[in-house]
Amino acid sequence: MYVLMFSRFQRLLAGLALSVVVSHSAIGAATRDVEGIAAIVNDEVISLYDVDQRVDLFLATSGIPRSPETIDRLRGQVLRSLVDEKLQMQEAREVEIQISKSEIDDDMKRMAQQSGRTVDQVLEFLKENNIDENTLRQQIMAELAWDQFVRRRYGGRIAISKTDIDEQYRRAIDAIDQPSYLISEILISADNAADEDRLRGVTEEIIRQLKAGVDFSAIARQLSSSASSARGGDVGWVYENQLDPRVQAVLREMQPGQISAPIPTPAGVYIIGLRDKQESGGRNPLRNQFDLLNVAFAKDANPDVIRSLHDGFKTCKSTQEEASAKGATISQRTGLQPLAAFDPGLRTVISGLEAGQRTDVMETADAMVFVAVCDRKDDIGVQISRQAIENNLYSQRVSMMARRHLRDLRRDSIVEYR
Repeated sequence: MYVLMFSRFQRLLAGLALSVVVSHSAIGAATRDVEGIAAIVNDEVISLYDVDQRVDLFLATSGIPRSPETIDRLRGQVLRSLVDEKLQMQEAREVEIQISKSEIDDDMKRMAQQSGRTVDQVLEFLKENNIDENTLRQQIMAELAWDQFVRRRYGGRIAISKTDIDEQYRRAIDAIDQPSYLISEILISADNAADEDRLRGVTEEIIRQLKAGVDFSAIARQLSSSASSARGGDVGWVYENQLDPRVQAVLREMQPGQISAPIPTPAGVYIIGLRDKQESGGRNPLRNQFDLLNVAFAKDANPDVIRSLHDGFKTCKSTQEEASAKGATISQRTGLQPLAAFDPGLRTVISGLEAGQRTDVMETADAMVFVAVCDRKDDIGVQISRQAIENNLYSQRVSMMARRHLRDLRRDSIVEYR
């Protein structure tokens, strides 16, 4: 079963795992006239109270520190999201999609479970931040309605052919010796060329917050319109030739841990977080993983004891227990670690050993030691799955159609901003 990857409700899940309690600003919802109007969308009103509540929800779940400047920068993007939700709900009603209270309740339960909380704890989180429960429920309802609409409208129209899969598979195979990148992304979509000022302001604020340490995935879930948004912007490992040339050029100059400047593309403006990179997707011995048992005795210990342990080795567990009982100064396991994590001298010694094998007894300045390999898992390089390719193509196309449909709704609607 395919999963739609553009759910703003799913974007909210990781944010609710943050136990950030923010104080209410003087410009918060409490000072707003509840009846004040922020926008009218095809004769339906979005109140100033709605905007303030959604701003509060976004700040609380993203962990962004509250300040008048931050709120001013984000209000426009939040209002835009509320306008989109109105359009989505109106479209869903046109085809008689109705979301029941029990469906919302079920999603709230799933949301609470995935964030490691109960529903009561989620509601308490909202209360602590002066957020009306209905603010979250309305967001969930709009998301469920839009998902149902998109599945009904486009789900049956998308066919991923064997040729499509073969082409992507061939490109992936051809790229295996290219550099690859582990990236996260945030995509801020543009409606038209006149939208540049809004995009610039929103992306600059996002980058400022990311560089200040705000969680990338929380912001991606809330604001990104890419297919990866439900995964917190996690794209995974990608090869150079899978990326837009503009993104490629930026990534080549980045180091792991860095956040890119805004990258304009036809789809909108991307913000890329580079988590890791490697020069090729082939096997890398330094990524082989070893679980080692380190055993050391004092230099003046009985040599027959350590020799007996070494020669009688059967399992790491029994040897570790026996070594401890016989006075070893060190008798501990490392757990699975990549070969690159070990001291260069040790790498040379253990790289050729298999699970169950051990080094010779070695003499150091103050100890007698040996190392046993408890477990070994060799790197097998990047694995390419046809099913994963098919799922990814489907998600991308559904997401693209949903964005286009929403863009058309914006173009054809009457929206009056107050």
